[in-house]
Amino acid sequence: SSGINAEYGGEQFSFLRNSHHVLIALVVASMMAVLTEFASNTASTTLLLPVLISLSRAIKVHPLYLMITGTISASLAFCLPSATGPNALVFAFKELRVMDMIKTGVVMNFVSVLVTVMATSTWIYAGLGLSEYPCWADSTDNVTCPI
Repeated sequence: SSGINAEYGGEQFSFLRNSHHVLIALVVASMMAVLTEFASNTASTTLLLPVLISLSRAIKVHPLYLMITGTISASLAFCLPSATGPNALVFAFKELRVMDMIKTGVVMNFVSVLVTVMATSTWIYAGLGLSEYPCWADSTDNVTCPI
């Protein structure tokens, strides 16, 4: 446990309490998509998921909503050759320049972030019943929630 969720939890995110959950998901997806260009997908999710749990507690949004949005967005690394193995492989053939990858990758990231937020805010939100804030989200103990 790094303690990052304790450092950046609770009151640091309380100003977002009145923001719409889709706007917050858009920020989360964008932030994760940018971070994953420079760090591995696994490192990005490992770093940000505890922060997203604290954020969801502070603003009373279902934790899975933000965590699923962030986790899917960690796979949106399209801009840099170093972002993923397939990007490096394509770049190794010397047919593309870094600027070519960035130009195309920015558009792909933008569209992918919008599609990810749309999918998590509609299908996943409704399909998993994420509109209710769960009783277990505020507790660190083993709590039995009423049905």
